[in-house]
Amino acid sequence: MNERPTARRALLAAWCALLAHPGRAQGGARVWLRIRNDSHEPFEQVWQGLPTHGTAVALGPLAPGQTSRWHALPAEPAAHYRKTRIQLARRQIIHVNDGAYPDGRATLAANHRYTLAYALTDRRLALTVIEEGTRPPDTASQS
Repeated sequence: MNERPTARRALLAAWCALLAHPGRAQGGARVWLRIRNDSHEPFEQVWQGLPTHGTAVALGPLAPGQTSRWHALPAEPAAHYRKTRIQLARRQIIHVNDGAYPDGRATLAANHRYTLAYALTDRRLALTVIEEGTRPPDTASQS
């Protein structure tokens, strides 16, 4: 009679573990990302990721022309990398990357590297996604 509640608890624990570590559901597939400031205005702070799932990454300030370090996020779902927050001198912009991925895909390809290059035009961010290959970044390039 007590077997049913125990099975439910085990199922609930497994479900919670998947929610806590979403990348493990896809065998740990990741995308490696970095942000480049292609505007003439400094980015005072840059964040990317999904704070509710523990994948938010603070990338610090980026001067014009500067590129952030590489960071890995779970490949699925795209929610982990679809929003980038950029703090400017007088405002913050949240950019939703939908529609900007190569070949019109809804997600980025797992185990690939991408540079997300943001330019400020007419008070909005314009995004160019640059595919950088499949090799994980060198540790020297992550600084």
